[in-house]
Amino acid sequence: MADIARRLPGPGNAEMSDLASLRAQRRDLYQFIVRRTRDPATAEDLVQETFERLLAYGQAKTIVDRAALGYGIALNLVRDHFRLAQRRAVQVLDDDIPCPDPAPEQILMHRQKVEVFSQALDAMPPLRRDVFIRRRLHGHSSRQISEELSLSEAAVEKHVARALEQLRREVARAERRAGGGRS
Repeated sequence: MADIARRLPGPGNAEMSDLASLRAQRRDLYQFIVRRTRDPATAEDLVQETFERLLAYGQAKTIVDRAALGYGIALNLVRDHFRLAQRRAVQVLDDDIPCPDPAPEQILMHRQKVEVFSQALDAMPPLRRDVFIRRRLHGHSSRQISEELSLSEAAVEKHVARALEQLRREVARAERRAGGGRS
């Protein structure tokens, strides 16, 4: 088609020659852009934008080397495309993004542990429970507890140790029950 257009006389000859060269340049520009963007749809858009700018420039000024100007415009558009993409960086939402809130299963397990802990505290002798609560939950010193309850510091420590052992046994028993119920 380009050969025919070159041989035809008259005013339309230059336009047909330009049309053929634009089609050839379009393929080359498309390949140039798609190699850089790795996205055929984006490459199509940028080729179209390249030609719009090339034609607008050609109406205002004389173009000496249309191919060189086309590649320059295309390269600038590719750069602009990636700059804009960096500014619009969006985090894709998927199922792998953890929720900061605990899962319902975790909440249920925590509530069950609190219930076991509460029942174990209720099952303790009153003095052991009082010493344990003061020492471990309220943070009182052994000396302070011993003075307030008229006990030796060693007795306070023994009450705390026995309370911890009783709590461990009750929690382990509850976990065995829960594990046996799942089978």
